[in-house]
Amino acid sequence: MKKIKLYIPTTWDEMTERQFEKIAFLFNTSETSIKFYIKLFFLLNNVKWWQFAKKAKVRIVLRNIPLSDLHKAYEYIFKENNRTVFPKALKAGKTIYFPPQNKIANLTADEFAVIDDLHIKWRETKDLEFLRYMLAVLYTPDKARSVFDKNDLHEKAIPFKKVSLQKLFAVEQAYFGCKNALVKRFPKAFPKPKPGAAKPKKKYGFSKVILTMAKGDLSKLDLIKKVNVYTFLEQFEEDLTPANK
Repeated sequence: MKKIKLYIPTTWDEMTERQFEKIAFLFNTSETSIKFYIKLFFLLNNVKWWQFAKKAKVRIVLRNIPLSDLHKAYEYIFKENNRTVFPKALKAGKTIYFPPQNKIANLTADEFAVIDDLHIKWRETKDLEFLRYMLAVLYTPDKARSVFDKNDLHEKAIPFKKVSLQKLFAVEQAYFGCKNALVKRFPKAFPKPKPGAAKPKKKYGFSKVILTMAKGDLSKLDLIKKVNVYTFLEQFEEDLTPANK
């Protein structure tokens, strides 16, 4: 076989926005069959419908190399989602909405607490309404991100009803990748169940952690809500670490 050069992204963040959105959609709408893996291979090679020569090259590769061998080049996709880049500004209604910084670096503790609960609900129910609410927290009409108020969330989510499923799934996938990065960085804040143990019920939501940190002082509560999520989790991690004797 004549040598054929193809490029496959080696990490989630190397994917183009188009690739990422289509792959997120594929993972949420298709079962893992032979068709799934073939379509995934085409997407990873970023083959567009009009690129007939590139399509032909990919088909030649698929005819001559087992999918199980090709799979080794992109095993990372099935091992861990560590995407930290969100889809860029999107239009909902007549308004342009801007995403958070990569790794949700500019979210507040309050925004993170609300979106984490929404994300858990989405994973449990697969109700699209939770994804729209997630977008209403993550995406804002100003890059500076105005003060967050969860009481306005229902109204803020209304424009996102017109956002495509492809975009909704991509945003969820990006948030989940950011959350995975936080879990690695702050292991005590996100404890894992012991091997063989039954999956524990969630002991707390981060909204409750914020309340606990305020220690009943409502003047502190508003300040803690506005703290950067990384600062908040660093403090929570420290609070969970036993003092050296």
